[in-house]
Order: sequence, then C-alpha cells, then structure tokens
Amino acid sequence: MLGRRQFLAGTGMMVAGMLTRGMVAESIVPGASPAIAIDLGKNGGRLPHYWEWAGSDRLVVGLREQWRQDMIRARRETGMQAIRCHGLFNDEMGIATDGIGRLNFLYLDQIYDFMLDHGVRPFVELTFMPEAFASSNNRIFFYKGNTSPPRNWADWHAMVKAYAEHCVQRYGAAEVRQWKFEVWNEPNLGFWAGTQEEYFELYRQSALALKSVDKDLIVGGPATAQLGWVPDFLRYCSSKNVPVDFVSTHIYPDDPQEPVFGRNRMYSFEDVMPRGLALAKQQIESSAFPQLPLWITEWSSQNPAFICEMVKRCHGLAEAISYWTFSNVFEELGVPKGIFNNTYGMIDQWGIPRPSLHAFALLHRLGEERLQASEGPVLATRRADGSPAILVWNLLPASDAAAVANGNPLGSSSGSSSAAGAARTIVLRLSGLAGRKQVRVSRVGGAVGSAVPAWKSMGSPQYPSREQLAKLRAAAELPTPESHPLTGAEPEELVIMLPADGVALLEFER
Repeated sequence: MLGRRQFLAGTGMMVAGMLTRGMVAESIVPGASPAIAIDLGKNGGRLPHYWEWAGSDRLVVGLREQWRQDMIRARRETGMQAIRCHGLFNDEMGIATDGIGRLNFLYLDQIYDFMLDHGVRPFVELTFMPEAFASSNNRIFFYKGNTSPPRNWADWHAMVKAYAEHCVQRYGAAEVRQWKFEVWNEPNLGFWAGTQEEYFELYRQSALALKSVDKDLIVGGPATAQLGWVPDFLRYCSSKNVPVDFVSTHIYPDDPQEPVFGRNRMYSFEDVMPRGLALAKQQIESSAFPQLPLWITEWSSQNPAFICEMVKRCHGLAEAISYWTFSNVFEELGVPKGIFNNTYGMIDQWGIPRPSLHAFALLHRLGEERLQASEGPVLATRRADGSPAILVWNLLPASDAAAVANGNPLGSSSGSSSAAGAARTIVLRLSGLAGRKQVRVSRVGGAVGSAVPAWKSMGSPQYPSREQLAKLRAAAELPTPESHPLTGAEPEELVIMLPADGVALLEFER
C-alpha cells in the first residue's frame, strides 16, 4: 500500500484511502479537519426527502419535447415528486380566452397527463389573470402574464371551480386530493398589480371555489417573496374564517435581508435560508393556525455543496423546499441566448446536466433514516435495504468567494467560486460497519459533472455543432463510482479530498 501522503497526491479529489486502525488521520493528513465520527449502527432520527420538489417556467412549456425529456430525467435521478409552474391561466394555455362560459382544457390535459404518466404530480399555482377577466393591462415577463385583479370576482371563482371540477372528473378525487393548490405567485413583489387586501380576496375566492368542489382539496398561500405577509395572511384567514391548509413563501440566499429580518447584512449568506425558515415557522406557531405546514416553494443555487448544506440545515424547519427550477427551458426574460445561459435549471439547454442536477441525484440516493454523526458537513443515513449512504461536501463560504449569483452556472454560484487552494481533506471515523467490505464513491465538483470546462476548451461556441453537443453531454455526466476495499477494522477511517464546493456520496456494500 502506498504511503498516505503519496496516496492522497495520486488520487486527487476523491476518496484518498483507508487509514489503519488506531491512526489519528487529522494529525497525519495536511489540511485535514477534525475527524467526523459516524456510528452506522445508531439511529439519529428520520430524514424525509423533503427537498424532492421543483419548479418550472410557465405551464405551457410542458408541451415541448426538451422540457419533457428534462422532466423524465429529473424524476428518474432526483426523485422529483411534483412540479410547480407559473401561468396556468395565461392565454397561451387557452383555458379562458373565450370567457367563462367556454373554458378549454385541451392543453392542460396534455401536460397533466404526461406528468402523471411519469410519476410527477402538479403543484398547482393559480396564475395569471386571463385577459378576458383582467381589470388592467399590467403584465410581466416575456410571455406577458397579466398581474391584475379580475374585473369580476365571480368570473375568477367560477373558473377556479370549473378547473378543479375538471381535474377531479379526469383524474379522480383520490389523486387530486394529493395535489397542492397555491394561490398566485409573489403578490408582494411585482407579480400582483392589486393591493394586499385584493390579494386576500383573491385567496378567499380561490379557496372557497376549490373547497366547493371537494372539501379535502389542499389550498394555501400567500406564495410571497422574501417570507412576506405570513402573519397578515394568517390573521386574515382567521378573522374571515377562510380555509387554509398550508403556508407557502419563498426565500433565496441572496435576497435583500431588510424585508426578511429587519435590517440588511444581518446574517451570512449561508445563514439566510435556515434563519428565514425558522422565522417563518415561528410566525406560524404564533398564529391562530400553529400546526400548519410550511412550504418553501422557491429557492435556488447552482452550487452542489451549498445545496447539500441547505438540505441539512433546513431539515425540520419546513414540510418541503421546492427548487427553482429543474429545466432551463425557461423564458421569463425572453428566449435563452445560446447554451450555458445565466439562468435557472438543473438541466441546461440540449438536455446537458448541471452540477446541481448531480447534487440532487446524490441526495436522492440517501436513506430516510439518519445515523448518529458528530458535527460537520455530512449527512449519514441508512436506506430501506439497511445499507448506509453518507454524503460529504466542502462548501466554500460566500465570504471567501469572488461573487455570489443564485442562478449563474458560469460565474460563482451561491457562495461558490473556483478559488485556488480551497480543497479540503475530510476524515470520517466509522463504527458499526457490520461486516461491510467495500465503499463506492460518487462525486461532483470542480470539473467533475460539468460541461463548462469542455465548452470553454472548444472556444465557448454560442451554438455548438451536433458533434460538439455530444461531447458536452458526455463531459457533463458523472464518472462511474470508484470502489475501494475496507480494512474491516473499527473504527474505520476514510480520508476524502474534495475541491471547493465539491460533494461525494459514499455507499457501503458487503
């Protein structure tokens, strides 16, 4: 066996080797952090996969082949359970272009049928205003979603009711009762041309319309940006006896902090989401509805280590967190301008995966039972078949990065940068292996799992040739997991080297 320092140098940014029993790894390996102790035989509580939800551009893009292929891959690899889309009632969907008496659900059925056929449920966002009902020409984005209140509340109520009746008739009450119905999107941040009072009336009309079809349909709001309006919304629902089954809101790590916490730069970049969720949870618990679940229906990052860090730190603070977005078929600001554009999506143009997709794929392979572990960048779990799966990461703090951008896969991405010398050695000290003889290691980070280095080596073409696209797709895939034997001694010590913002999944086999 090679000397430990040689072995680390020879293997680079991956599992570096197993140190023999009794060795103190962190004193031998340069730059190693204190060892993280994990007992694979001791339960540390549940870990529901509450992060396996995602958003999308407006619903009509669900008719496009690339979106559909992206959805199939995201469902298969990340376990994505439901998709939340803008623009259900946009005129391009055709539902209410001819007015309330002549609703048309053709496109809706084609999209919902495809989703459900592939095991993905709608997370229904009731937006935007059909032009036939709109009280003004206030519109948003490239696709001109109308943000105005309705001229006639009865028309909106009747449309929502007819939509719900159609869904129940087509898919059955038992299925539709498992969907979530969220009223509007970010009414406090430019997506709503009315007042807060008018939004509350929109919510009331929507909730009553849904419940008139089936009292067990699940409805919530206020779907706000920056955790806004939650106490006001719950006071309204209580005072007016309006049904509410969940609270939904949004938080991004680079949101301005004053609207969320009362003053700017109050918390570090990495603290914004967990602190924000804790605040929203406290607001719910202090309301007339203390048991309502909290849904974060938008958050984002292109940094695989940051994604893992947020999944760990937000556990127990929300019923679910929905990632924005799974696909780069996304046109809020217009038609994307070439490959590797600076916007959202786990999957880029031409179906090329991003590191964010791989991060969620590795998270999906964790179990739903946590194992006891000391503090550190780790999620240690046991799967349904009894096998352990451990995720570790090396998050470069935003304070050490050159810049912050929540959606840009080319620049820094949510606390990420390619700072030289930011690699980290992580030591895991494992007990309770129960005779397991091998560990398989999958990893993403640096150049691994990204097509961007290969694209840059081609000269950064805006429109790659078909042959170049094939090479980029191949470059973006994760390599085959590496297998390493275990010594069988306990505690077993594993030394893992990760680049800045790198992630590794360890799966143990007998």
